[in-house]
Amino acid sequence: MWIFLAICSAASLGLANIAHKRLLDNYLEGVGALGAGSILTRSICAAIILIAVGWPVGAPAQSVVIALLSGVSLGSGLLLLFLGLKLGEASRAVAVSQTNPILVALLAMAVLGETITGPQWAAIALVIAGVGLVSIEGFGRGLLKLTPGLTVLVGSSITLGLSFFLAKLVLTDLTPWEVFGLQELGMVPAFAVFGRPQNWRRLFNGLRSGPGLATFVIGEGLLPQLAIMLFVWSFSLGPVSLASAILATRPLFVFVVGTLLSWRTFGMMQESLSPGALAAKGIAIVMIVGGTIILAAW
Repeated sequence: MWIFLAICSAASLGLANIAHKRLLDNYLEGVGALGAGSILTRSICAAIILIAVGWPVGAPAQSVVIALLSGVSLGSGLLLLFLGLKLGEASRAVAVSQTNPILVALLAMAVLGETITGPQWAAIALVIAGVGLVSIEGFGRGLLKLTPGLTVLVGSSITLGLSFFLAKLVLTDLTPWEVFGLQELGMVPAFAVFGRPQNWRRLFNGLRSGPGLATFVIGEGLLPQLAIMLFVWSFSLGPVSLASAILATRPLFVFVVGTLLSWRTFGMMQESLSPGALAAKGIAIVMIVGGTIILAAW
């Protein structure tokens, strides 16, 4: 069950990232406007969830704080991913941001006592290698040409991995719904850096069109929240070290949908469609999916 939930979460996040890229390229003027939108959506979602399930007054205060910090870390990771999406192709940016399973696995082994077998380590390595392959755009002057914004995307990977681990850490004291609500609340201060008046103006100006508003509501208001709830639920049922590796399949969904939308028939994305780029991404996707199948079957 936890494997299915993690895959559904990866798919939801992948579609959300496609929507984020569309918003940044076509409707919103800068990452600040999208960040302001995230303040709005996260605040509304946190209020709804915490009103519905109540504040976890019976839980240890330390667990509540850690859940909030998980949200801060998650928000920071998404913020850095937004910057990466603005700088480069969606499929490459998302791929680099998903290199966190090794960090999560090491933390889970050291703190939570989770055990990982040799084949599972091999599968995690295969997923990471596939993700790394997607990040290479080609060769220039005899050197590897890496995806733009690589530094911020690596930062995104680290903060996302830390968030996953912290969420798992408190699921013994809090329900998945409580962790979800606290994470949403914790993300608000992470995005508060974008709360300047000019960003709100840019947000509302960009959402005046019907397509822009629809893309925002679905891609920022619904899909990310669904994905976060699904991966918290997955963490509550299975080992976070392996669930996070399955979440790393998100580039598969971004690649498939992004490539489809980049064909001339649609013209909605600007992903590279050269034979070399498609071949490299195709090989990487096989590695990612292969590693995930090994994790699921072992």
